Amino acid sequence: MPIGPVLGVVTIGQTPRPDLERAFQSHAQGAMVLVRGALDGLGHEDIAVLASRPTDYPLLVRLAGGSTREIPLEEIHPLVSERARSLSALGARAVVVACAGGFPDVACDVPVLLPGRILPAVVSAITRNRRIGVVAPIRSQVPATLRKWSSDGFDPVVTWVSPVVPAEFEAACARMDDPTLALVVLDCFGYDDDYARAFSTRTGKLVLAAQSVTARIAGELVRG
Repeated sequence: MPIGPVLGVVTIGQTPRPDLERAFQSHAQGAMVLVRGALDGLGHEDIAVLASRPTDYPLLVRLAGGSTREIPLEEIHPLVSERARSLSALGARAVVVACAGGFPDVACDVPVLLPGRILPAVVSAITRNRRIGVVAPIRSQVPATLRKWSSDGFDPVVTWVSPVVPAEFEAACARMDDPTLALVVLDCFGYDDDYARAFSTRTGKLVLAAQSVTARIAGELVRG
């Protein structure tokens, strides 16, 4: 077993994910960060089968070679649960699901942080204005994102931009120029601190990123 506190992170795609390791390690100093992928060990044919299944809640996942696929949340959830339990068995004090989607409960022996529940709570705590901007990573995820944030009690304006396609950045920022928006939520773990700063500078709005907000909270749970 590791010496000292351990933070487990489950990405919904595949490892390696050095970007997630860096993001969480920066707020979990003194702890060991272990990242596992829900799709680790699956071949291209297995992933193609998962991607072919119908869904109204597609998730953008990053594969080991850097490519991306859209996989139904319903297919990802049981795989995430398996990885969470394996991290608990390795001594993780807490496990983060590195996705801001509307995940159901994840059965595990240690606390599991679900960003899809953390972010609405944080937004509610810092503003009474329920009209917010929400940015999803793919166009096909916009309807599910709209339903989720509406069910969380907000009046969301939802747009989309891929975290890895710079050409889409300006259009997403323009959509968030609405002066009635209290703030903007970057609702995907692909948006890092640098992306959030750039988005805030371009729009002039307060921006909360799922990755950095969750990493800060996770760091509190594994303080040595």
